[in-house]
Amino acid sequence: MSRMRRSDLGFTLLELLLVLILLAGAGFVLLIKLPINLEKERLAFATTQLLEELRDVRQTAMAENNWYEVKFYIPEGDHSYKIFRQGTRVKDIHLKDIEFVGQPANLTFNALGRSVGTTITLTSPSGEQRSVVVAPVGMRIREVNSFQ
Repeated sequence: MSRMRRSDLGFTLLELLLVLILLAGAGFVLLIKLPINLEKERLAFATTQLLEELRDVRQTAMAENNWYEVKFYIPEGDHSYKIFRQGTRVKDIHLKDIEFVGQPANLTFNALGRSVGTTITLTSPSGEQRSVVVAPVGMRIREVNSFQ
């Protein structure tokens, strides 16, 4: 085995600076991209949750032979919607940092699964929008991406 010299045991200042610069650059990119992706993910989650809740309410109304109502509330800073079964509140869903665009019409699903058609649009603080459409004919409930 060869003997190691004392100068071969560490990293040079240049190597350490290069690693620190690379880590700082990666951290900067993450710092800029992360909040934007969090808003998009939060909007996608809220839209999917609303879509699934409406589909579940419609199916439950038909299965139980009852009527259900989904009411939308937009007080300052706390947009939410509530689900009622024959007038009795069943569930409250609060949207964090996501808001409704305008005042969505309340939906009532009867035992046949029918309701009025409407579009419910959600928006993130950055202005990105997604919509849930309840079709008046056939009662298809689907998601639509809106771009601004």
